[in-house]
Amino acid sequence: MKRENGIVVLRFDKGEDFMESLSAWCVEKDVQSAAILCGIGMLRDMEIGRYNGTDYTIKKESESCEILSLQGNVSMKEGSPFVHLHISFADHNFSATGGHLFNGTVSMTIELVVAPMSPGLVRKPMGGTFWQMDI
Repeated sequence: MKRENGIVVLRFDKGEDFMESLSAWCVEKDVQSAAILCGIGMLRDMEIGRYNGTDYTIKKESESCEILSLQGNVSMKEGSPFVHLHISFADHNFSATGGHLFNGTVSMTIELVVAPMSPGLVRKPMGGTFWQMDI
């Protein structure tokens, strides 16, 4: 981890459960609100989703894929930090896809740029699987 002017750069290592590790870092550092500005690296064994109006259509990707874009935020949901990320990635054929990132395992490494903010971003239930963020 490196911190500069309030911006934090994190590195995740091969084999780590990415979402679990990021959530654990948020708890350890008491990060309740943050902007996840960008991320690069590789993930495998991903589960991504696309919201279809009532729930998520899930797609699984087992191969190692290059992250093209990774961004999102951290807010509080039911008293715990909630990491909300969107990802686009390329497979071995250079085909790109993406969606809401539910989980994945770090393939080589991931470098993530995070801007922690003052607490205040809170998610509240809106019905179904949708949670609205109070801003």
